[in-house]
Amino acid sequence: MIDSSYLYICVGAFVAMFGGALIGLFTARALPGHHLSSESASVVKLSAAIVVSLTSLVLALMLSSANSSFSVNAGIVKKLSSDLIHLDHILRTYGPETNEARANLRAYATKKNEELFPASEVPSTSNRETADLLDVLLDAILSLSPADQRHTALISQALTLTNNIYDERWLLWANPGTTVPVQFLFVLSSGYFSPSSASGCSHLSISRWSRVLPSPRSPSQEQFS
Repeated sequence: MIDSSYLYICVGAFVAMFGGALIGLFTARALPGHHLSSESASVVKLSAAIVVSLTSLVLALMLSSANSSFSVNAGIVKKLSSDLIHLDHILRTYGPETNEARANLRAYATKKNEELFPASEVPSTSNRETADLLDVLLDAILSLSPADQRHTALISQALTLTNNIYDERWLLWANPGTTVPVQFLFVLSSGYFSPSSASGCSHLSISRWSRVLPSPRSPSQEQFS
């Protein structure tokens, strides 16, 4: 489902653009001839080219920032997935005494997956609930009583991985990511000049309208291993 606020913005943009095209179409007939000369058109084209260049530069910077943020978060999520798998392997190697800790680990991984990749617009899991599950996992690991040096080393590795998971949780919280505002895309309209005809006016307005429609969102296919 498309957010209603996007529809309001798009409808307002369509009305403003189509209305502006109509106003320009009828106003051009009443302007003096020197306003429609080739020299005036050249000045307008030059000004429009400057605006387009600045708009392209700003948009490129915004897209670069959004892409960098996405790449950072993707790397954190991959590292988190790797640590979860590695921690489960360490606990399984320790022995049956870690069954409770492994169950807590699976519960945390499931909730974290729902938090990062919600199936609906409203996440079904809160950050506090996921954090509590991680605390329960840490308590389960700390409650283990190693019988020899081998089990002591495994617990040490498990605690290190758990600390890494805590770090990655806070890194994801501190870097929520950036997106390009939909309103900014309104300036990316094609065709600054249109012939004085109804077909040209309609083509210009429709081409601008098609650029501001938000694309439907699809649920992410990424899952924890």
